This record gives sequence, structure tokens and C-alpha cells, in this order.
Amino acid sequence: HTLYLDNNKIDTKGAIEISKSLLTNTTLHILNLSYNNIGTEGAVKIAKTLCTNTTLHTLYLCNNNIGIEGVVEIANILRTNT
Repeated sequence: HTLYLDNNKIDTKGAIEISKSLLTNTTLHILNLSYNNIGTEGAVKIAKTLCTNTTLHTLYLCNNNIGIEGVVEIANILRTNT
């Protein structure tokens, strides 16, 4: 139920692949992606999956070079998250 991928040099491409997996995830509750380099695009892709993924409850994204635009977009996406 928990996956720790923090500090694994995951970049934007890796984050996009993780976001694809989250679209069909039915068991993962906690995902830690802290201290990687997923950037704004990767973080937004992952956040968009939260519009349909109802299983993931905790997502750690600290220290990932996410720009302010990304933070704003993620906040907007999370407003629709149930």
C-alpha cells in the first residue's frame, strides 16, 4: 500500500510513466516522490491522475523543482479531488 521512491533521480519522463500507472492503480495509498527532479510537467501529470484515482491518499512531492505555475495548477486540480 506504500511506495517510497524518494531520492531516486526520477525526472519528468519517469514521473509521466508513474502517472500512467496511477490511472489504473487500485492498491497504492501512499506514494513518496520527494527529493527527485520531476519538475513542473511531471508533477502536474501526476496530480491530474488524482482526478480519477480514488485509492491514493498521500502524495509527497517536496524538493522536486516544481515551479510556482505547477503549484498553482496542482492546487486547482486538487479542488476537484474527492
